[in-house]
Amino acid sequence: MASIVVPSSLPSCPWIPVDIGDSRFLCKCWFGQTQYHVLLMDSECLWEEQMKAEDIQARAQELNRRLRASIQSFFSHLVAVVTPCLTGMGGDHGTARGPDLVTLHRADCHMTLKLKSELAGLPFNWEFHCRPAPVSTACVQLVRPLLMMSGALQRQVEILFKQLQRKDAEIQDYRENGAQLTRERLQTEPFEEEAFRQDFMTKTLPLLLDHQEASLDLDSDLQGLFSCIMSRLNSSKRKRQNSVEEGPLPDAEETTTQTLEQTRDGAADVELSQKKEKKQTPGKKTTQPIMQQSTSSPLLTTERPAPKPKKKKVGLFR
Repeated sequence: MASIVVPSSLPSCPWIPVDIGDSRFLCKCWFGQTQYHVLLMDSECLWEEQMKAEDIQARAQELNRRLRASIQSFFSHLVAVVTPCLTGMGGDHGTARGPDLVTLHRADCHMTLKLKSELAGLPFNWEFHCRPAPVSTACVQLVRPLLMMSGALQRQVEILFKQLQRKDAEIQDYRENGAQLTRERLQTEPFEEEAFRQDFMTKTLPLLLDHQEASLDLDSDLQGLFSCIMSRLNSSKRKRQNSVEEGPLPDAEETTTQTLEQTRDGAADVELSQKKEKKQTPGKKTTQPIMQQSTSSPLLTTERPAPKPKKKKVGLFR
């Protein structure tokens, strides 16, 4: 199947938790005029399907024998029915509305989402045939942004640690100058970074892992951070592409070579002109000293200069 050029808005879309059947997914999807790209991630795999107009038309005819409409006639209906399911607004078991229903079927290295609905009073069926996404897609859509999210959150924690330490120093200064706490329930112990890390690793983290062992959730803050990172990555990618399209600057070595070639051509023209003038005046012979070549100039040695000095050409003799 030919690949589809997906707009830059898809990578910037957040991963939304959705329930389809009895399975939990993180989903992001994009629907164009007559094409789409769907990504579904469960606890084992990243699933993907992307379709263009010709393939959508063929599958619709295969699943709906009586359908004779063009893709523009039914594609908007397909998007309207499946979007609530893929955006977490479809209710229990992926039900979109009324008779519309999305069910999940798994097989070896294949996952099918089957849609049953009604179009113009007649049954309309559709299937998303999802297969494991390639490693490159997983890296672009998940691994790289998640690594950047991890680094950003780590930096955020370090900033908060420093703020806590400054707060402790401020409180200590107040105490040393006679300030007293009026409500004992607000009293806290000085923050110890190493003790906090050890307590988090031994007590808090195991509880979080047990609670979210099979959970696929991203709260609104993480979704916003993910979208911000992807937008930044897309902006950097567009800048690199623009710089490549503009082309590299002329090479300095190549420019120097062209200048030397022009200089040699100019010297050869001068020598040819001198030989012609010498043939025209054979009776006059004047002994002239031979000019020595300078190491800094590419001028060629001549037996006799021109009868009249010529102006030097700009860019050839310096």
